[in-house]
Amino acid sequence: MTDVMIYVQHLLGIGHVRRTALLVQEIQKTGLSVGVVSGGIPDDAIDFGTDTVIQLPPCRSADHGFSGLVDENGTAVDDAWKTRRQQALFDAYRDLSPELLMVEMFPFGRRAFRFELLPLLEKAGQDGVKRVCSVRDLLVRKTDIAKERWMRDVALSHFDTILVHGDPVVFGFDRSFPFAGDLSGKLEYTGYVAPQMPQGRAPRNGVMVSAGGGAVGVELIRTAIAAMPHSQKYADVPWDIITGPHFPAEDFAAINRNLPQNMTLHRFLSDFRHRLTRASASVSQAGYNTLMDVLAAGVPSVMVPFAEGGESEQTERAEIFAAKNIISLLPAPQLTPLALAKAIDNADFPKEFELSLDGARIGAAKIRAIIMGKDHGHLG
Repeated sequence: MTDVMIYVQHLLGIGHVRRTALLVQEIQKTGLSVGVVSGGIPDDAIDFGTDTVIQLPPCRSADHGFSGLVDENGTAVDDAWKTRRQQALFDAYRDLSPELLMVEMFPFGRRAFRFELLPLLEKAGQDGVKRVCSVRDLLVRKTDIAKERWMRDVALSHFDTILVHGDPVVFGFDRSFPFAGDLSGKLEYTGYVAPQMPQGRAPRNGVMVSAGGGAVGVELIRTAIAAMPHSQKYADVPWDIITGPHFPAEDFAAINRNLPQNMTLHRFLSDFRHRLTRASASVSQAGYNTLMDVLAAGVPSVMVPFAEGGESEQTERAEIFAAKNIISLLPAPQLTPLALAKAIDNADFPKEFELSLDGARIGAAKIRAIIMGKDHGHLG
């Protein structure tokens, strides 16, 4: 028997699994056992922090526009694949036999997986297993109100608690979900899930350019490389370019063949967060985890939000934090080498802010309290 079973599915980037991994580490510190069930493409760079990881038949998004699902070979999934996957998920649930089931994002995302998640949640409810949703601060905006009503109805009928990894001091879940008020009895804020950064920071030097998982970072990486000679402050300092594990191999090879001096190209850096605390400036997209890394490191940053395929959450979050002078924002349509060089030169240290970055520990404490049947309270 396992105390906590966590279901997580990444489709394009790896932000969801990085946030889940931080939560797993903190949950285990409370003395609970955790089993992770992952549905994304396996990746050696992903460490969930537990020995109990069950891999479902993997899939990913067919493209940047999230037009459909494909398996690890790029073949569109069919009903037979879904049947195999649903059975594998039920087998994992049976083997883990958890006291608490935590599902990452669903029903506020991952709607394409309702074929397996709704039956699982129904079974868990019948078994008396506590059901928890783990969701980030902002959702992608929907144009169809019926989909948002469906999210609300599933959340009300299939979950006991909804852990929102945000801080209501900045904004509440109602900012991007119009029916948040209907869920008020289930909503629990944890604060932001941010990593613990090394103490005793060294003098800062150099620029770090990162593309998260790398699946959608080619334009940002190429523009950053072209921006370096235009920088008035950083043209002669070291630049580390981190593409991410899913950066296209042909683009990685082409960039590496023509890399300027003072630049080093990396697919992955195991000490990325440590280096970030020593950087003079950071350039990145504006995903949840990247922003948390930047805030925890206290580094001047320029963020270029990913906004393809109707994705709104990176842009909206970046606009909020840029308005508070915590980051510098450069919208993707304005991305040019000259504009990026100017933005990097002008980037300043984040303005002091009151923000809970202890979401992993607080979330873990809430999960333990749910299992123990105790009052777990609210943040903010």
